[in-house]
Amino acid sequence: MSDDLKVGDVVAFLWGVSEVRGTVAEVYGQKGHRQVVIALDPDTTGYVVDEPTTVSLPIEDVRRAVAA
Repeated sequence: MSDDLKVGDVVAFLWGVSEVRGTVAEVYGQKGHRQVVIALDPDTTGYVVDEPTTVSLPIEDVRRAVAA
């Protein structure tokens, strides 16, 4: 994933064998070691999570979600 993600972007990433969607809450770190904090909630994840939470992943592990 390129470093062009911004707060509020909807992204997708693999969680086990499922693809999960979330919203970018923060992007941090130096180039080459960027991390993205993704806000997850039951509605956007298809109820993969039971309550709102966040997860931090390397920016390379997420992609901008395409509208269905």
